[in-house]
Amino acid sequence: MTLELNRLTQAIRQMGETLARQEQGLDEWLRQARAWLDEFAEPADELRHAAAQANVPLPTAEPLNGVFPLPSLPARFTVIGADGSQIQPDRHAAAAYYLINIGSLVYRHGSGEAPEARSIPDLRYLDEDLYERNRPVQGNLLDVRRDLAEITHLADLVEQEPPGPVLALVDGTLILWVLQDESGEVVREKVTAYVAQLERIRARGGAVAAFASRPRRSEVGRLLHLARLGGDVERARETPNPLERIPDRLIFAALPPGSRSALFESGSAINREFYPAPQRVLFFYVNLAADEDEAVIARVEVPAWLTRDADLLALTHGAIVAQSRIAGSFPYVLARADELAYISGPERSELAQMVETSLLAAGLVRDVSPKAYYKSLTRQGRMG
Repeated sequence: MTLELNRLTQAIRQMGETLARQEQGLDEWLRQARAWLDEFAEPADELRHAAAQANVPLPTAEPLNGVFPLPSLPARFTVIGADGSQIQPDRHAAAAYYLINIGSLVYRHGSGEAPEARSIPDLRYLDEDLYERNRPVQGNLLDVRRDLAEITHLADLVEQEPPGPVLALVDGTLILWVLQDESGEVVREKVTAYVAQLERIRARGGAVAAFASRPRRSEVGRLLHLARLGGDVERARETPNPLERIPDRLIFAALPPGSRSALFESGSAINREFYPAPQRVLFFYVNLAADEDEAVIARVEVPAWLTRDADLLALTHGAIVAQSRIAGSFPYVLARADELAYISGPERSELAQMVETSLLAAGLVRDVSPKAYYKSLTRQGRMG
C-alpha cells in the first residue's frame, strides 16, 4: 500500500471538528432561507426581470414556497432510463480510438413484463470521428457526444413504445454544461442536435426528464438573495450571499414525503441563450422518502413544454418517486442503465488487446508507449 493513512489521522480529526462547527451555523441560515421562501412566495414581475439580468433562476407562475403532493399514476405506464460511459482516446495506446457504451432499461409498470435491458457499444476510430474543427475529440467534446448518444437512444426507445404514458430519464442534467467554455457556434450546433431529440420525445407524446441525486446546486439560494435585496442586481453582486454555499436540497428538505417544490427556470446562460423557448430547462426538487423519518431530496429537470401539460408533469413527478422507491431513493431504470453502461478495468484491457490483435492481423505492428507498458507492469504487481 502506497497511501500512508497514518499520516492523515490528525487532518481527518480536524476535518470532522470543523465540519461539525459549520453544521451548527448552517441551521440558522436554513431557517432564514425558508422564511424568505415564504416572504417572497409571490414574486413580482420586477423580480423576474431582475433574475433574468442576474443569471439566477426565474420564478414561474407557481409560488416559490409551493408544495405539490405526490400525484396519482395510471395503472400502466412506462419508464425508460439511459446512461452512458466512454473510453477516451489514449495517445499511449497502439491505436487512436474512443468508445461510447450506452446502457438502457425499459420498465413497463403494471404490465407484469420483465424489464428490457440493452447495452450498445459504439467504437470510433476514423479521422472524422477523432477530430472536430481540427481539435481532438476528447474531454468535454467526447462528453457531449456521449450525452447526445444517450438522449438519441432514449428517443429511439420512446418511439418504439406502443401508445400510452411514457417517461424517458437521463442521469444528471438536460443542460449541456460542459459547453460553457466553447464558442457560440459550437454551443449552438450541439444544443440544436440535443434538443432535436427532446422534440422527438415530445412529438411521440412522451415526457422526458433528468434526475440528479444529492444535488449540490445553490441556484434558488441566489434567487432568494436577490429577492431580499429588492431585486437590485448590482447590490446582489456586490453583497456576500449567506446562502451561496448552501445546496438547494437543504432548503427544500422540509418537503413532505413524495411532494415536489415549485418549478424554477434555470438561470444558466447556455439555457437562456441557446435553448429554444419550448425546450428551455426548468427544475424542481422532490422528496423521494416514503415516510417522515428523513428527507431524500433530488433535483429533476424538465423542458418547458412538459410543464405546460399537467398530465405529463404529474407523470414525471409520480413516476420518478415510484421508480426511486423500488431501489432505494434512486430510479431503478437509471441504476440498471448505469450498470449496463459501465466499462470495467478488465473490459478496457481486453478491448485494448483485441485492438492490438486486430492490427497485427492486418499487418500493422504498433506498440504501446513505454509509459503505458511500464504502468501495466507496476499496476499488476510485476515490478518491485
